[in-house]
Amino acid sequence: MKKSLQKSIKKSAQINDKNSQLTIGYVSPGWPLSDFPNGIVAYVQNVIVGLNAKTKPIIFARLLAGFAETDDVINLLKFNVDKSPLQKFFDKILHKINSPYARQLSYKRTAVYLAQNQKRAIESAAAPMDIIEMEESFGFAYFFMKISKVPVVTRLHGPWFTMGSILKADADWDYKLRVFYEGQTIINAHGVTAPSLDVLEKVKQYYGITLPNAQVIPNPVPAVDEEKQWKLNLKKTPTILFVGRFDLVKGGDVVLEAFKLIALKNKQVKLLFVGPDKGIDVKGEIFSFNAYIQKFIAEDSIKKRIQFLGHCDSQSITELRMNSLITVFASRYENFPVSLLEALAAGCPTVATAVGGIKEIIVNDYNGLLAESESAQDIADKVLALMDNPAKMQLLSKNAIEDCNKRFSPEVVAAQTVSYYNSVLNRL
Repeated sequence: MKKSLQKSIKKSAQINDKNSQLTIGYVSPGWPLSDFPNGIVAYVQNVIVGLNAKTKPIIFARLLAGFAETDDVINLLKFNVDKSPLQKFFDKILHKINSPYARQLSYKRTAVYLAQNQKRAIESAAAPMDIIEMEESFGFAYFFMKISKVPVVTRLHGPWFTMGSILKADADWDYKLRVFYEGQTIINAHGVTAPSLDVLEKVKQYYGITLPNAQVIPNPVPAVDEEKQWKLNLKKTPTILFVGRFDLVKGGDVVLEAFKLIALKNKQVKLLFVGPDKGIDVKGEIFSFNAYIQKFIAEDSIKKRIQFLGHCDSQSITELRMNSLITVFASRYENFPVSLLEALAAGCPTVATAVGGIKEIIVNDYNGLLAESESAQDIADKVLALMDNPAKMQLLSKNAIEDCNKRFSPEVVAAQTVSYYNSVLNRL
C-alpha cells in the first residue's frame, strides 16, 4: 500500500509540459493513511491518486510515519522551533488563567507558532508552491495567510459550529474561539471548496457571508477491486456493521437503540461496532460503550450479540464490509463522510440517516436507503425490510458501485479540483 502510494505521488509529479505544471501543497494532519486513518488524510490521498501528470503535489504532514521524508512528503514537525524558557513559562501561566482574554491570547500564540512553522516548511520545498490547500479546522490557516504570500484554498472538512452543539460543547470559550477563527479562515481564504452543498450553505448562513467563488467538490473514493466487494451470502449469520466513533455526532447511541429493536424481531442477527469509544453524554453523565449497553439494554440475549471491536485497520474493515449483510450510519450530522463513500464503493447495502451531505451521496432506494435522523425505529424498520429482500440488497449494491465510479472517482474529483485551483489563480 505504501509503495503504491509513493508510486502514485511520483507519477503525478512527472512533468509533460513544464510551462503548465501546477505545484500544489496539501497540509495533512498525518501521513500516510495506513498510519493515520482520518477522513482528511483519506481525502488528500484519494485526490492525489487522481491527479494527472501536469500537477506536482507536495504533502506537508503534521505527523509522519511509515516511510521516510521525501521531496514530495515533508514533515512539519521538523520545522518546529524550540520556545525559549520565558515563552514556555508565559504559555504555562496563560493556560492556567481561566478568563476569555487569557484563552484568546493563548489560542493566538499557539496558532501563530504553528503558522510560522508551516511557512518555514513550505519555503523549504524543492519547488515553490503555486497554491496550498488547508483545512479550516481551528482557524490555523488564517494565521498562515497573514504571513505567507502563497494563495490558500480552504477545504470545509467539518466546521466546528456544525458539531459543537451536538457534543454539548458550544458554551465553552475554546469552542467560541475555534468557531471565530475558522470563520476568519473561510472569509479570508483565496478560495473555498466544500464537499457538500449542505455544509457550504450552513457556513454562509452561520457567518453571514456570500462566498460567491466557493465551489462544491465532493470527496473522492477509489474503486474497490471485485474480489473485495460485498457479496450476498445468506448462509452466514446475519451481521449489521457500524463504522464510526461511539459519540453523539456519529449516533452511536442511536445505533444501539436501533439494533435492540432489530434484535427483538430477529433472533440471529449480530452487531459489529467498529471505532473509538469517545463516550456519550446522557443528561450530564458520560457513558462508555460498555456502560451504555449495561444501562440501556436490559436483555442479556441482545447484549451477547453486540461486539465492540474498537479501532480496526483498513484491511480488517474491508473484510468486515465484504462479509456483513448490511451497513448502518446513524449520524446526527455529516459533511460528506468518507466512510460512507468507502462502504458504497464496496457495494455494501446501506441504511443511513438523511442528514447533511449524506442526502447528496445516497439517492434513496437507488444506491442506499435513507432513514429519519435520530430515529432508531426508522433505522430498524428499514434494516429489517432490507434483510427480508435479498434482491433489493443486490440491486442497491450494484447501483452503489456504479454511482461511486461515476460521481466520486479520484480522477473525476481531481479534475474538478485542479480546474478550481486554476480559477482561483486566474482571479488573483
